[in-house]
Amino acid sequence: MNQYDKSVSSHASINTLSARHVAVKVITNILLQQGSLSTQLARHQLDIASEHAPMLKELCFGVCRQYPRLNSIALHLLAHPFEEKDTDLYAVLLLGLYQLTYMNTPDHAAVNETVEACRILKKDWATKLMNAVLRRYQREADDIIEVLEAQPSVEFNMPKWLVKRFNKHWPEHLEDIIEASNTHPPMCIRINESLVSRETYKSQLADLGIGSEDGKFSESALYLRNAVRVGELPGFDAGYVSVQDEAAQLSAHILSPKDGDKILDACAAPGGKTGHLLEKANATGLSSMALTAVELEPWRMEKIESNLQRLGYSANLICADASNLEAWWDGEHFDKILLDVPCTATGVIRRNPDIKINRKPADIEDLVTIQRAILNRVWETLKPGGFMLYATCSLMPEENEQQIQYFLANQEDASEVPLNSLAPSFATEWGIPVSHGRQLFPTSEGHDGFYYCLLRKKAQL
Repeated sequence: MNQYDKSVSSHASINTLSARHVAVKVITNILLQQGSLSTQLARHQLDIASEHAPMLKELCFGVCRQYPRLNSIALHLLAHPFEEKDTDLYAVLLLGLYQLTYMNTPDHAAVNETVEACRILKKDWATKLMNAVLRRYQREADDIIEVLEAQPSVEFNMPKWLVKRFNKHWPEHLEDIIEASNTHPPMCIRINESLVSRETYKSQLADLGIGSEDGKFSESALYLRNAVRVGELPGFDAGYVSVQDEAAQLSAHILSPKDGDKILDACAAPGGKTGHLLEKANATGLSSMALTAVELEPWRMEKIESNLQRLGYSANLICADASNLEAWWDGEHFDKILLDVPCTATGVIRRNPDIKINRKPADIEDLVTIQRAILNRVWETLKPGGFMLYATCSLMPEENEQQIQYFLANQEDASEVPLNSLAPSFATEWGIPVSHGRQLFPTSEGHDGFYYCLLRKKAQL
């Protein structure tokens, strides 16, 4: 428990904390690299009354999404950065700046709440500093932004190193990537075609006043014109529909489960693709299709279990490191494998804006090493003549096409095949072709950034 946790716990009881108090706790933990935004929100959402949850989400997502700009502004305003032991104060300052810049909170209220947060932290010495910093920003905001706007972190609202990487790899797509990565993502849902057609479900939504548009590439995708709570989606609890980005939906269409298939979903959490594979199989009456899902983290395995339970499906769920075959593999080879490896997630920054805070250049090299180990080991579980779909939600070639290039150069029994090899009628004119596979970029009104490459293991002679 950090200092803010202790201070707030003594200040108010559970379910009575304000959204702002819990937001400080969440942002502090993210700044200290003690978990992702989604993890922190899941952990602390019960600390407040349910009616305050939307405000908590707005504050936390907002600060993370605008962090590069807010951080530049804060450092400009402070004579000296806060020490690590006062990271909670920095979180307070970022929240105050976010309210002043991006929310409709009256300026005096934003300043007063920020100062009061210092007292709750039992750091009264910071009240005058916080008041002076925010009052100065109120007076000089336009001038400060003008001074800072030449910095990539302010101009693009993205870490400088990430802008350089995007520009190096995708100069023609840079502006579109930045724009899409900084916007709120659209709400995309996946229709369970084993239970209802997309057109029928679209009509059901229309009857409730919920407008939607067909996905362009996934026949199971619908984009809602305005986001709604999942409880408002007809049949959600009965498994008629799931929330899943259109790019992520492509994996099940590419693998196209067939009768008798033995399929592995490695690195499976949170289970969206697992569920979609089962839906695809069920829609075509493939009662003998068997699916195994492997996931390293127990708490993420719980998400898979929950998702499958809602959908009414079951699978062989194994909590293990996918690269440690001795811990989970029974020696029976798989016909098809979905390998959605851990990655930098640079294609889904808009859904995980804390990436702007915690992702570092060195992470790419570390993740490439992890991916390579998983890819090489899991490949052993694929039967001769079988197919593996390698996927990431990254925009980094090192994790995608270059990773595959290295693999093919060192794996004699592997070859790349067209993405529609298992489903010839499935259109694959999405994203752009790269040296190996296809790369999708995030789009402001459409899908996330994603990468796919389909591999086949040579059949034995």
